[in-house]
Amino acid sequence: MIASLRCCLVACLVFGAVACSDNTDSPTSVNDKLTGETDLSFTKPGYSFVTFFNLSEWFPNQDESVRDTVTVLENVNGDVTLDFRLTIDTNFTLALDTMLGTTALSTEMKRAIIDTYLGRYGATLDTTDKDNMRITARPQLRVTSEGIQDYISSRGNTSQPFTIIRYSMKVGDSWSFVTPEGTTLSRRVVHHSSEEDYWVGFLGLKVFKTEETAPDDPLVEKIVWVTNHKFGLVGIHLHLKNGKEVPIKFL
Repeated sequence: MIASLRCCLVACLVFGAVACSDNTDSPTSVNDKLTGETDLSFTKPGYSFVTFFNLSEWFPNQDESVRDTVTVLENVNGDVTLDFRLTIDTNFTLALDTMLGTTALSTEMKRAIIDTYLGRYGATLDTTDKDNMRITARPQLRVTSEGIQDYISSRGNTSQPFTIIRYSMKVGDSWSFVTPEGTTLSRRVVHHSSEEDYWVGFLGLKVFKTEETAPDDPLVEKIVWVTNHKFGLVGIHLHLKNGKEVPIKFL
């Protein structure tokens, strides 16, 4: 579901050093707070998630290089706070630097990219121990039986959710959101399964795929959010500007 969520995005990006709606809703109503059931099994405080990194092409020793923990810290009527902790080592950062194509950048440029992503996702980075560098964050989302929204785009403002999916949506529906910095983000439903065509481990799921453009992002061309009405967010796929795709799946 929401394991690692955008913080997994931070993990894959931070070390790069490291609307219009086609349905009957207006963009404002699309981003109104979701209603529906809020007491879901995977949003109960203490619930932990398993993350599936399929990055063996670039990280052959990923099990030793990446250790993550994602737990539901709090659920207040559907507003869910996650406790995210990621531990990585220098092998991971070097491989990630190569994958992202940032090896030729200066240290100053890499630092600027890191700071951009840390600020955008409310994360902190501790590099004191190079073999146990830690990224921590507490992202917030709204998760109900009707769909999923994030408060990351509004920098934690819970009065301004940005919809990832409403399960009543159809392929082609699109909507937008203006960040506090004035950047317009756009999302569009590009896929809705008619059969179990998305696999997380040995589990086949019917899913929605929501595509998000990433304007002015230094490394990412687009993000594809993968959601399921029973398990919530089950995948996030990063499409990089260098043509590579980074899939992250979780339950």
